Amino acid sequence: MRPKVSVLISFYNLKPYVDQTLQSVLDQKTDFPVEVLCADDGSDDGTIEKLRAWEADHPDRVRVFVMDRIPGAKYEANERIRRMNAIRGRLFYEAKGEYVCYLDGDDFYTDDHKLQKQADILDADTDHKYVGCGHNGCYYWESTGKTEPIEKPLRACSLTAKEYWSFLYIHTNAMMFRNIGLQGIDPYKSGVQIIDNMLTFQFLPYGGVYYLPDCMFNYRQMEGSTYHRRSVYQNYILNALMLYQQASIQKGLFGSGLVRFLFEYQQLFAARKNPRLAEEARTYMENIRTYHAGRLRRIVNYTNENVLARLWCEVENPFWFFVTKVCRHYIWKPKVRALLEEARQKQEQGA
Repeated sequence: MRPKVSVLISFYNLKPYVDQTLQSVLDQKTDFPVEVLCADDGSDDGTIEKLRAWEADHPDRVRVFVMDRIPGAKYEANERIRRMNAIRGRLFYEAKGEYVCYLDGDDFYTDDHKLQKQADILDADTDHKYVGCGHNGCYYWESTGKTEPIEKPLRACSLTAKEYWSFLYIHTNAMMFRNIGLQGIDPYKSGVQIIDNMLTFQFLPYGGVYYLPDCMFNYRQMEGSTYHRRSVYQNYILNALMLYQQASIQKGLFGSGLVRFLFEYQQLFAARKNPRLAEEARTYMENIRTYHAGRLRRIVNYTNENVLARLWCEVENPFWFFVTKVCRHYIWKPKVRALLEEARQKQEQGA
């Protein structure tokens, strides 16, 4: 029987977490079949053997793919992102389900009705108003067992692509997308990174998002993860770069992008005169050149720019910060402002 949902899981040296992750998926209570596709980035810690054992035990539900890797090779920065692109792309192209969900190999579902709840929302949307259904999740610290919601409390709501992109973040582990690949659409044809915000953005040209407030997965906090291997400043750079990357996918959301990445640009602009941080930025200058991100380059490379470029940096950024505030006023429609105000009040009441 053809699966209705494909769960796409990526691994690299995550042997201790394989069982919990896969069990949380196979324990899902649904009235439809689910397939589990696992892609490994050439682990050398026994992860692959564990995955093969799960595949052998559940041959009708679990499939495993292994990416070639030079023994002992360590990939960092852009090469690490390129390999993640290759893994997540392969999983998507192999998926047979009507809907797809991504999951990182060290994270796990905490609600055994998660897939059913999301599929029910998308099934009911016969006009395909939504390309995805997402929900909240929890940060999870294994050493203490402590959990904390990723996002502020927000009630269930329907969001257009523009509304979603201007103010809400849903972790990719919490999204269920329509498998538009079955319609002959390749969401990743732009070549933009298939991680975090940009993974979701590449589906937004095809519809909005329905949001559920339920925390239905745990996001394990690990120092060795890709996110934590970068400095805070480097993560700001990669987030700010998305304002330029999004233009290669859909141009109509530029104003929403300004609003979404205002914080990152403000932080980078405030630190522009620090030569040490300019050194950290060198890792991503290739990306900045690729997407012609001139404003971002002038900020993060400020101490190495000529006098005219630095002067222009001082002029253009206050202008764009003003434009962003104008966009925020008009993009954040009354519905969105009401949702944010409601979330703020709930947070204050819970404090």
